[in-house]
Amino acid sequence: MPNVAHLSLRALGRNIFEAVGVPPDQSAIVTDHLVDSNLFGHDSHGMMHTPGYVRGLRNGGIVPVGDLKFVRDAPASGVIDAQQGLGIVVARRAMEMAVDRAKEHTLGAIAVHQASHIGRLGEYACLAAEKDCVGIVMLNGGSRSTAPFGGTSRRLPPNPIAVAVPRHGGHPLMLDITTSMAAMGKAAVRKARGQDLPVGWFVDAHGRAVTDANAAWSPDVAMLPMGGPVGYKGYGLAVMIDAIAGGLSWAGCSAASPTRGGSGFLCLAIKIESFIDLDEYKDEIAILSEWVMSSQTLPGVDRIYLPGEIEWETREKREAEGIPIEEETWGRLHATARECSASIPDEMLVS
Repeated sequence: MPNVAHLSLRALGRNIFEAVGVPPDQSAIVTDHLVDSNLFGHDSHGMMHTPGYVRGLRNGGIVPVGDLKFVRDAPASGVIDAQQGLGIVVARRAMEMAVDRAKEHTLGAIAVHQASHIGRLGEYACLAAEKDCVGIVMLNGGSRSTAPFGGTSRRLPPNPIAVAVPRHGGHPLMLDITTSMAAMGKAAVRKARGQDLPVGWFVDAHGRAVTDANAAWSPDVAMLPMGGPVGYKGYGLAVMIDAIAGGLSWAGCSAASPTRGGSGFLCLAIKIESFIDLDEYKDEIAILSEWVMSSQTLPGVDRIYLPGEIEWETREKREAEGIPIEEETWGRLHATARECSASIPDEMLVS
């Protein structure tokens, strides 16, 4: 499994997306999001998605983003029909619009349906935090691969949520989680690496543990909600995210055939200074952080991490040492580049 410099991956990704007709600015946005996901340790949301995006762009299932179509537009909110636009570009614009509206109206909320895969939600929540807002993103997206608490049938998507808040002199506090045991992309990473699935992630129709990564996409196999066999909290949160993200976005809540396909999302920004002076708020976040980190640790635990800190530590390491890319993904990236007649950086050429 090679370690690849992130700058080389960025160059390759931009070349590939531009080769299939994506404008340079949008190619950069998509590629940087994917590579940054790898840097943060979320390989499930990284460059492994490039071949799938390219297939969609070439067959018309995904299109570059033009003018966004609003189906509802109010001073503090809006609903957008993305018309199969590149999800990462649409989501970034949606959060930027939510922040702009929050700056004027305290709250800004943009809901979107009919976008392609939007990647890692944490990036969009942090966009709001970097503008001194609370950022929240909810998605009822991904394949309906998760069973309800007490069930074994695939009924809900992973339904992730991300929340970020600003703080003094550091990266935002950021939580980015699925309400299932893991994102399906993490099962894809294990499959690509020839690894088994952990016990407790998936069950078959009889409730027996499934550890074969190749079976994760079987219609008779379902992922458990966050918390596993006692995952009633993860299940409850997943249902409520589905109700909010699916319902408000017009995408439709999870069903055998969601109204407009499901995979709707909501970007919400909250202007902090409408409630409290910004510096005082950040003082409170500092107090909270110091209090939490002052806890005694369990045996074998070196320190307490705040939400999002492990990702930044991973990013620093991977920027220095390179990003590990499994052989299967490495080969698929090169094959995609060749199919698109996209230039491959010299340092990434393979014999």
